[in-house]
Amino acid sequence: MPIVTWSDEFNINVKEIDEQHQKMLDIVNNLHTAVEERRENEILNDLLIALYQHTQLHFTTEEELMKEHDYPDYEQHLHEHKVLLQHLGNLVEGVSSGKNPSFRSDYDVSSDWVLIHIFKSDKDLGLFLNDHGVF
Repeated sequence: MPIVTWSDEFNINVKEIDEQHQKMLDIVNNLHTAVEERRENEILNDLLIALYQHTQLHFTTEEELMKEHDYPDYEQHLHEHKVLLQHLGNLVEGVSSGKNPSFRSDYDVSSDWVLIHIFKSDKDLGLFLNDHGVF
């Protein structure tokens, strides 16, 4: 069962970012299903790598837009990106090495953080970008 189903209320009205968010949530939901079904580590690892790579791409998109439009909360937003990427990287490393006995709770923290970031920090960014003519 998905953690969250995408709906238009989640849009920040920046097309490229909204599409990336939808893809990110698809991966999070697939990963959640794999965890619930207790799938083997190889599948979890592949999904975590996909989430990590897509998150990197997404953050690069956001960071370029923030710089281009002088986003006032750039440093805080960038810090959130770095923390999440580090956490996701640690999850990938732990699963691929088989040395992460607390994967389930660590994964729950990561997925919660992704959702909170999208629905709070990125909503604020979307309002700012919309005010600067970015849609």
